Amino acid sequence: MPQPTPDTTRTISVLGLEDTDQGRTDRLTLRRLEEWRAARTEIPADELRARLADFITTMQDVIASLPQHGGEFQLNEVTFSAEVSAKGTVSLLGSGGELAGRAGVTFTFTRR
Repeated sequence: MPQPTPDTTRTISVLGLEDTDQGRTDRLTLRRLEEWRAARTEIPADELRARLADFITTMQDVIASLPQHGGEFQLNEVTFSAEVSAKGTVSLLGSGGELAGRAGVTFTFTRR
């Protein structure tokens, strides 16, 4: 097993909602604001890098399949937001993503 190097042992601190649904990650349970609890965790930088790269590659494939023209209009830019959970999962924020506040990552792709 290779020895850890400074590059492989770096971590990124992530603040997200605490997982209180005993492993359920498919739905956000509606709760009152005072019932939400934040959790801070450390995620290996390499793991987060790989998850973000996979997410971006998938989104690029989705964007590439969109039509360039819609009637008289041309699609020149696509913006989407993603959330990084306390466990390091990268998820697309759908409508209603304002529940997550202003946290997360926003990506903008502009046509060349």
